[in-house]
Amino acid sequence: MGRTMAEKILSAHSGCEARAGDLVIAELDYVMAGDAKGPKAVDIFREAGFAFRMDPKKTDFIIDHFVPAQDVLWANHHKKLRIFGEEFGVEVFEPGAGVCHTVVTEEGRVGPGALAVGGDSHVCTYGALGAMGVAVESVEIASAYATGKLWFKTPESIRVEFTGALAHGVFSKDMELVLAREMGENGANYMAVEYGGDALADLSMDARFTVANMSVDMGAKTGIMEVDEVALEWARAHGARIVAPVVPDADAVYARRIHLDVAELTPVVAAPPATGNAHPVEEYAGLPVQQAFVGTCTNGRLEDIEIAARVVRGKKIAPGVRFYVAPTSKKIYEAAAASGAIGARAEAGAAVLTAACGPCASMTGNGCLADGERAISSANRNFPGRLGSKEAEIYLGSPATVAASAVTGRITDPREFL
Repeated sequence: MGRTMAEKILSAHSGCEARAGDLVIAELDYVMAGDAKGPKAVDIFREAGFAFRMDPKKTDFIIDHFVPAQDVLWANHHKKLRIFGEEFGVEVFEPGAGVCHTVVTEEGRVGPGALAVGGDSHVCTYGALGAMGVAVESVEIASAYATGKLWFKTPESIRVEFTGALAHGVFSKDMELVLAREMGENGANYMAVEYGGDALADLSMDARFTVANMSVDMGAKTGIMEVDEVALEWARAHGARIVAPVVPDADAVYARRIHLDVAELTPVVAAPPATGNAHPVEEYAGLPVQQAFVGTCTNGRLEDIEIAARVVRGKKIAPGVRFYVAPTSKKIYEAAAASGAIGARAEAGAAVLTAACGPCASMTGNGCLADGERAISSANRNFPGRLGSKEAEIYLGSPATVAASAVTGRITDPREFL
């Protein structure tokens, strides 16, 4: 009986033949600790009296959620990470370096075949590089620092085949929102979503990161993409260690198979209260918006910033609309500035924010919505209260859809701007 990609990666890292449902203890290639889970992990580590036995080059602290620190509590948490980092040789990426998952991939911390964990739900982003990224809590991070290992329950896998070619004005965000609708909010609960199909070959790495990133928003434990030469070259260019690229066996066993012909897709938006509540943009066209946001670990990369800039270039943001843009790393910020994409957004009337999470969940008050307001965002979640008021609404779309809506002041099909 053949094996899935998840089974192969856990087998390689545990030294045993891992099958769906098996419990294994596996060696970790990388641990990401941000400012949301990292401070508690430090507390647990110190209270337990653990010795730090992990290679410090296999972990980082990345300060991105609470940026800038909005009060003394979070300023002290950030200070705690800096002290721990200096003590044990762990690198600290300071505010403005970027969103954790973009920093991790840009800095070459993970590569094809790697097993990584991190204190944020969207660690599955690393799956675009053929790595297995799993979200964990603070106690697991502390345990990993003490042992370099963690236990895993080998997940069942769902096979997703994307075929065909995307039409003009349709993007990988549209693909993943449609998949979320097909899958259901918890349709992949504690499973690995394994991606393949000829449509992936036409996607840039930025677009692939979007696909892998949103696996968790269908309940998945992780998402893993088949590695091709594009991904391998990207990994090499960013200095990533290529552990052992994996592909699924032809006779691998899946809990479910899903096929989507992306040529049939049109731009979509996901209406509240769930990511999977996705429908063609025409169904919501004309709804007024008071806020628009392009950013987050889902859609704040260079390609996303440039697509949105293409939409707004030479135009003005509609009166009464707040348009925020947050590149997901300092490097992306600099590249977007050099290409003119940042300038185009600023000239249109957008506010360009620090390279951080920003108005993804409004943790620092950034992008907080008032009662009765409506936002359109390139983020990944739209449940009530995500951006402040539970009486506000959040719609999700591609960066192009978000930018077009910012220009018109209402939810808008982006194809007329592209």
